[in-house]
Amino acid sequence: MAFNPEKPMKSPQRRILGLALLIAAAGLLTMLLARRTAGPDPLPKLREIDRKERSVVLITVDTTRADRLEPYGATDVKTPVMNRLAGQGILFEHAYAVAPITLVSHTSILTGLNPPEHGVRNNGTHYAGADLVTLPEILKEKGYQTAAFVSASVLEKRYGLDQGFDFYDDDLSTGRERHPRMVADRPAEATVASASAWLNDLEGDDPFFLWVHFYDPHAVYSPPAPYRDEYRGRLYDGEIAYMDSEIGRLLQHPRLQAEDDLMVNIIGDHGESLGEHGEQTHAILAYDATLRIPWILWMRGGPGGVRFPLPVGQVDLVPTVLEMLGMEAPEGIDGISQLPWLEGRGEVSKPLYAETYLPYYTYGWAKLRVIRQGSWKYIDAPTPELFDLSRDPYELSNLHGQLEGQAHDMHRSLEELLERAGGADREASLDLDTEAAEKLRSLGYLSVGTGAVEVADNDRPDPKEVVDLHVGLERSRRLLRDRLFDQAIEQIRTVLQRDPNNLAALIDLATALESAGEVEQAVQAIERALSLDPGYARLHLLLSGLEARRGNVEQALAVNQAALDLDPKAIEPRLQRAMQLNRLRRSKEAGAILAETLAENPEHPRVLGYYTQIVDMPAKNYEKAEERLQLALARDPFLVLVYRWLGNLYEVTKRTEEAVAIYRQGLQRQPDDAEIHARLGVLLARQSAGAEVERHLQEAIRLLEKPRAELHVSLGGWLSEQGRLEEAQEQFTIALAEEPGHFAARNNRAIAYYRTGRAEEALAELRQVTQDHPRYADAFNNLAAIQVNRGDWPDAERQARRAVELDDSLTEAWNNLGVALDEQGKMGEARKAFDRSLALAPTYWQAKFNLGVLFRKTGQYQEAADLIQEVVSQVPSYPDSHLELGRLYSGPLGDPKRARTHLNAFLRAAPGHPQAAEVRRELTKLAPGAS
Repeated sequence: MAFNPEKPMKSPQRRILGLALLIAAAGLLTMLLARRTAGPDPLPKLREIDRKERSVVLITVDTTRADRLEPYGATDVKTPVMNRLAGQGILFEHAYAVAPITLVSHTSILTGLNPPEHGVRNNGTHYAGADLVTLPEILKEKGYQTAAFVSASVLEKRYGLDQGFDFYDDDLSTGRERHPRMVADRPAEATVASASAWLNDLEGDDPFFLWVHFYDPHAVYSPPAPYRDEYRGRLYDGEIAYMDSEIGRLLQHPRLQAEDDLMVNIIGDHGESLGEHGEQTHAILAYDATLRIPWILWMRGGPGGVRFPLPVGQVDLVPTVLEMLGMEAPEGIDGISQLPWLEGRGEVSKPLYAETYLPYYTYGWAKLRVIRQGSWKYIDAPTPELFDLSRDPYELSNLHGQLEGQAHDMHRSLEELLERAGGADREASLDLDTEAAEKLRSLGYLSVGTGAVEVADNDRPDPKEVVDLHVGLERSRRLLRDRLFDQAIEQIRTVLQRDPNNLAALIDLATALESAGEVEQAVQAIERALSLDPGYARLHLLLSGLEARRGNVEQALAVNQAALDLDPKAIEPRLQRAMQLNRLRRSKEAGAILAETLAENPEHPRVLGYYTQIVDMPAKNYEKAEERLQLALARDPFLVLVYRWLGNLYEVTKRTEEAVAIYRQGLQRQPDDAEIHARLGVLLARQSAGAEVERHLQEAIRLLEKPRAELHVSLGGWLSEQGRLEEAQEQFTIALAEEPGHFAARNNRAIAYYRTGRAEEALAELRQVTQDHPRYADAFNNLAAIQVNRGDWPDAERQARRAVELDDSLTEAWNNLGVALDEQGKMGEARKAFDRSLALAPTYWQAKFNLGVLFRKTGQYQEAADLIQEVVSQVPSYPDSHLELGRLYSGPLGDPKRARTHLNAFLRAAPGHPQAAEVRRELTKLAPGAS
């Protein structure tokens, strides 16, 4: 039968209990939970299931608790698609993950092997080796078309799960605006769109294997509307409801609807603690809040309404699917097919294994290993735990001390399982570039250090006893993101008091101290970390950056070399080295490093960006630089550096509006980026924009660790233009206190002097600036402007000519030069100066007005009127434009009606103007009927 998620199912009868039955109901609930957990229900009696070729859809749902789905008993989260699939298929009531970690679990799902066998123990640290045999590889050999669509960078093809797939889509560059997480991901609708496009292009009748991974319930929880509104205050549940709807949209694809023989598996990779046992998310502890998962199996024409009560694991998916397809599972895998049990003839069962090594890799704490047999669960930890899940489904009562015999047997079973696997600590380590490593580490996923910190295993902290330290470090990272540096530092130091060898905490402390401007203390924190683990490349990289910040660039290069020696394939040390060499003016060496790195990583966003800054931009290769920066943005829309660099390119190439637009896009991605606020504010200040200038500059000043003189200069200049001269002077004072010789601050202070009537002080200041900084064009231009206003035309000409010699693109200086030449009767030269000004800035209305006046003086009356009319359109309230037009129309152009219009507009705009009385007399003469 065709799967139709819109078709209603018959729901089981529900009895509404009154308040009088509240206690009885609670007791009944406990009994039901105990039965469901223990799994004593009789096995389903099904007819033999057809073993035959089928197309297979595997949907993995990240971070999804089974108890948040309707088929598993949830009543306040709407998951109708999964509910319907379970009602028409097989629901494994007690399915468990091998680890509360995405890559580890997915490797087991696709291989049928436990982590000790496949060697993947953590996100980012390890990869699935080529020697592993995966489900898609098996099916591809049988003629299946295979494709995968993953939604998070922890499953990128570099981690090895692409083997066996004809097409592996890990492109996360689109659809991410909703979740600017530090680990790149895409929402379900983007993944479904990509998978649907592949199904659209699928040709022929060959069966296919399609894997689609959804990441949405992973923190940070942020479902789209309407789920955001419906599940307000319960955003995790909203993510699950949203994901369920997207699963339904995928399964409605015509190719899946038309497939005669189709199998769909929906299985979780792990759950989410949501505060249970003191853990907010997952991966630190090994309780069932994160290890119990959903698994629903549906086949067209297959058994329906089956609730399978026995414990099963992720490793059982491969053999179960293969037997249903009439194929044999690889020898030696850890999973077993559940088909015999489903058909009522199962005999062999295996204990289920699980682990989490993340506490060890991230904090140097103890590794946790789990074995599960029937209703018993044993957690091997410094303080071991034993739970009888039939009586204690929430793992609240540790029976290890009471039932020593049972605990001993469980521990022995665990050791035997690990011995069969060849030992507990096989790892398939991955060479991961530093940037990718840092993204994963920021979420607590990645190992910190080389493991060289000398601590005996039995002395390592038990994760459950120090989980509050993990919560504290997560809190400190939030404080750091919110720029609450002092609070973050205090929080991290509290952690280090109890766990002084915690490398992750020491690195976080150095980061927080550097952000707070305490560079010397940050160096001390990194040196302490290096004393614990001198072979950890990332520590050398951090120390190199701190040395450069202290001004010790040669020392920074030496430390950087140590990082490169330890991790020669890493990208970040090479980028850092190139920047440091460039700072020492060794640009050729820097360019060579970047060229080699770019050849190896042609689409790496940061490599593309750094190459443009060190190679393309100095060579004025602007077109290629723009191409590379656009590619970098396409690959990573959240890389804020690229917005800065692209905006700067647009500024350099005089594409001001594009620069403003790209800076604004950058702030949409990272609203508290001080550098973009600064650049946008300065750029808008140059355009004499509105109040937005003040907002951006004030934000930049607030966000920066220490005052930056040019920002106070720009803000002071803008305030001065608004007539807020006292506030402007305050900003110039701050700038000069920070940088006493700052010529722009002195220049702008001079302008403020002039505007407050202190003309001689202004001239003295500007002349001193031009002596101290003889190549500073703005000071010469401002001298010219003051002399224009004072009527000293020869000096105005001299100063303006010097300004344009120094900076041919200075629009205002060309305008001032034109006015000075005009007033001296040098009309031809004046015309060229105004034309140059307008060529540089076609909307510069001051030059338009002055050129119009020149046209009027040279008898080009209509040309003058046309040009000054453009000025009126741009600046309707400028009185001199109306005065010029009024006199042109009342005189040579002979249009009294228009003359009256503009002369009246002049009086409205400037009733106290010195020429107002003369204009009123002229209006009397122009009145209709006047003689």
